[in-house]
Amino acid sequence: MSDRRETHPALRSTLPSWRAAIGPGLLWGLIFSVSISVGLVAAYGFWHVLRGEAVSARGFVFGAAALNAVLFPIGALAGIMRYSRAFADKAFVGLGMLATCFGLAMLVLFFGQMIWDTKKYFRYTPQMIREHNEMLRDRVTQQENIILAEMEKTKAEMHAEMKKAADDQERAEIKELFEKEILPGKLSDLKKNADDFIQARNAGVREDLSGWGIFVFFLANGPSNVPQDAGIFPALIGSLYIGLITILFAVPIGIGAAIYLEEYKSKGRMGKILGGIIQININNLAGVPSVVYGILGGWAFVQMMIGLQQYAPWDIAPRNLLGGGLTLALLTLPVVIVATQEAIRAVPDSIRHGAYAVGATHWQTIRFQVLPLAWPGILTGAILSLSRAIGEAAPLVLFGALLFVDQTPGLFQRFTVLPMQIFAWADRPAVLMNGETVEVWQHNAAFASLVLLVMLLSLNAAAIWMRNRAQQRLKW
Repeated sequence: MSDRRETHPALRSTLPSWRAAIGPGLLWGLIFSVSISVGLVAAYGFWHVLRGEAVSARGFVFGAAALNAVLFPIGALAGIMRYSRAFADKAFVGLGMLATCFGLAMLVLFFGQMIWDTKKYFRYTPQMIREHNEMLRDRVTQQENIILAEMEKTKAEMHAEMKKAADDQERAEIKELFEKEILPGKLSDLKKNADDFIQARNAGVREDLSGWGIFVFFLANGPSNVPQDAGIFPALIGSLYIGLITILFAVPIGIGAAIYLEEYKSKGRMGKILGGIIQININNLAGVPSVVYGILGGWAFVQMMIGLQQYAPWDIAPRNLLGGGLTLALLTLPVVIVATQEAIRAVPDSIRHGAYAVGATHWQTIRFQVLPLAWPGILTGAILSLSRAIGEAAPLVLFGALLFVDQTPGLFQRFTVLPMQIFAWADRPAVLMNGETVEVWQHNAAFASLVLLVMLLSLNAAAIWMRNRAQQRLKW
């Protein structure tokens, strides 16, 4: 940004250059750093004195010097910015660029670590699948050995019974009984058990060890206590259902509340008081921690579902998918209301006056003029609420969502979501593989996190496309 002193000569006497501001700025920074550091160290020493502990003068001086070394550059920079407008402008631009670069660097590191862990997932999972397949095949061989051992044991019993026989006729009867009934029946039972085990083994053996096969298995199967067999399908469906329920409840109610506050609120004294109270509550609710909404949902919606159990013809789990979606709808409702209010305020009053001039009613003006022009901003609020709902875990923890669900959740059944599944995997211990400790569950969590981010980006991209399309249709 150019120095305003070049274009406004009248300001030359009131706005010194940054060189002239160095001296006052350094003095201001010195006063700031010394006063703050001495005050903090004095308070720390006074606290030790009150506790009856000895205070070292050397430690006092060293602590004040250390704090002064940290605070002096900050104070000097603030002082120079205070005395020089041009330097302040450049400093703010530099700080903004620094913060942007820092944020981008953290984002790159985050995605890099996630992609690296996902790469390890595709590296270690085929190895674990091969080991598991070999174990199942070894058990089939063991089943054959078990059959032979059981048959030999039965034959030994036959010989023992024959030795106990009194004469040859009794021995012949015992031998005939074993050979015609007991041995064939025993062999048939053992083979049937072996066939059942082989079928189970074949169902557990995974032949497709390609990257695509592992990816499809991860998406299409439920969780497991074996890391290579764990999937995210129930959690993925639960997250999609949660997002859908949140949007269906939060967006219509939020838009209606915003329309009332901006268009229908009474202009009288009581209307202003009531509208002010509602607006203050909405602004406060937007800053309430998400865990509080989890407690509220766990109390309100769980009790409601318990009351419905005695009237519903089907089983209703108290902590079900519908209650979780309603809890997150409460969480995202203030975001939708505030975004919709800002979008409605952005519509010029001349649009409304023109509609009234041609005889449109209040509702017709809102329906056909205000809302279409505010629709891009409303979609922005919906995008933010959807992203927050799908990524939330804390409210659902307190609501009672499960960490392990191996079936597709229904509307009135227990459920889990991807953030909960990721949390459950991230807390699992490492696995020993060939003498090496491998964080395989961490790799599962990283891969699930990547899937969650891709899903969020896809939904946001669809919503942004709808918003841009709505903006292109606007005709002012």
